Amino acid sequence: MINFIRFWKRQPTVLIFIHLIQDLDLVLPLLVGLQDRHDLIPQVCVIDKILEESPRVKSALQTLGIKYSKVSRLGVLTGIEPNLLGIRALVTASESTAGPHKAAYTLTIRANKSNIYTYTLQHGFENIGLNYSDEVYSLESVRFASQKILIWANTHLLPIHLSSDTHLRCVPVGCPKEVSPLTTEIEIPGRRKYLVAVFENLHWNRYHEDYRQHFLNDLEQTAVQFPNTTFLVKPHHAGKWLTSRYRGSLPCADNLVIADPENPLWEPFTAPAIIKNADGVITTPSTVAVDAARAGCPVSVVGYGLDLTNYTPLPIINSLEDWTSFIQKLQHSEGKIIAKNKTNEFIDKNLIAGDAIKRILDLISADISSSKNVKN
Repeated sequence: MINFIRFWKRQPTVLIFIHLIQDLDLVLPLLVGLQDRHDLIPQVCVIDKILEESPRVKSALQTLGIKYSKVSRLGVLTGIEPNLLGIRALVTASESTAGPHKAAYTLTIRANKSNIYTYTLQHGFENIGLNYSDEVYSLESVRFASQKILIWANTHLLPIHLSSDTHLRCVPVGCPKEVSPLTTEIEIPGRRKYLVAVFENLHWNRYHEDYRQHFLNDLEQTAVQFPNTTFLVKPHHAGKWLTSRYRGSLPCADNLVIADPENPLWEPFTAPAIIKNADGVITTPSTVAVDAARAGCPVSVVGYGLDLTNYTPLPIINSLEDWTSFIQKLQHSEGKIIAKNKTNEFIDKNLIAGDAIKRILDLISADISSSKNVKN
């Protein structure tokens, strides 16, 4: 009935573009929100390689009854795909001049030339070109083509060195990711009394070798010290550093499980799904800290000397003693309450409260309506 009403009233079409595996967690809530509205029609296109690499993407879209078209990365980069006829707005989840985001960037430029409203979502707590900078991707070198960048926090938290062009495009809306996604129960082999989820980052190239080795060594020693706890190590779905790129000895203990994303048993489960089942989370600096905090799960961030001011007031791990201290707190009610309070403070500081999905869709609808009014 909803689709008939949309068609009959000829409501504007919004194209959602998925070109990275991790895009799904950001755009899926938007697609769910679009299903409940009469003022916008969703259309989805996905890079074909993503569907081959991650069955989870295809399964998630099909489960929700969302139809989609497949496009090739080359087709997008050359401007052949997708067809933009009839599209009024384009939403990407990771668009910039950086190489990994180039397909979305190219498509956005095309859309701009066709007078289509363009939006990109902040895709991580540390987003290159927006609130993260290093020797490879500096704030000065990364640019966005989208007319509006939809960010999670207020603009006063953006870096003071951010270009005025980027700053002016930023619109605070909150985080659109699902707090507690629906998922099947995770069966963990030999699960002990407590479960601690340990996450690696997509961007392991940002860390020096000492950091990596300290991380792996301290993880193994901590697992040995706490036989009553299962340590579930979750490599990033796209990065897969520990399971695909690392050539050294893997951490090993009877109560340590590595959830290889290429294993069909683990592929369906992303960070939020695993966090939902955990007593606590230990992560390298990443959006996982936000996912855990939003879910009310105690979380600690592995620092080893890195400047992690942005993660204040979450506990930072700089030594083996910090690992063991965090695990001990998780196993005592008072310590767990203190840890949860820290997560609440972190969220209050870094995320705008309220319904981000509604804000985003209302913004898109209002932009399109304003252009109609101007024409009239």
